[in-house]
Amino acid sequence: MRRHYLIAAATTLATLATTSVAASNFHDLATIDTAVARFAGAQIGQSGGAQSPVDRQMRLARCAAPLALDWYGAGETAVRVTCPGSWHIFVPIMRTRASVAAVEEAPAISRRDLLRVEAGGAGFRVSRSGEALEEGQVGEAIRVKIDDGTRQGRVVMARVVEAGLVRVAVR
Repeated sequence: MRRHYLIAAATTLATLATTSVAASNFHDLATIDTAVARFAGAQIGQSGGAQSPVDRQMRLARCAAPLALDWYGAGETAVRVTCPGSWHIFVPIMRTRASVAAVEEAPAISRRDLLRVEAGGAGFRVSRSGEALEEGQVGEAIRVKIDDGTRQGRVVMARVVEAGLVRVAVR
């Protein structure tokens, strides 16, 4: 008789566990994993697929509308998953080392690129437009001509932050 109660309790717990996400107000995160795999064309952990499953500790509101997925980042490094009108998350995509090396070889900024030049300090940031006088990778310092209203402009050294953006150090 006691064994019968244990089996019934185990069955009830299993049923509750599988229906708890469906009965809650939270979105089933496994459906996001499935949608990303379909969108990316690769499974979790494979090249081109998600690096790992969506963090199961997240509590996203249930999405009544179909999820919208699109590529995000230079080189399609993530998939943006959006619940229209509610939330969005970014799922990092696994890339092979060869493709990462190819991305690293291309300069983030090329000579004559139009740039946003930022400078700032504690509590403020200003920006101006400028032109790259040389190419550079992220993290490298390059010469930049700042548009200061004169024909010559002002040449400064700035560190490449990302494509189209450099930052001047404030002393």
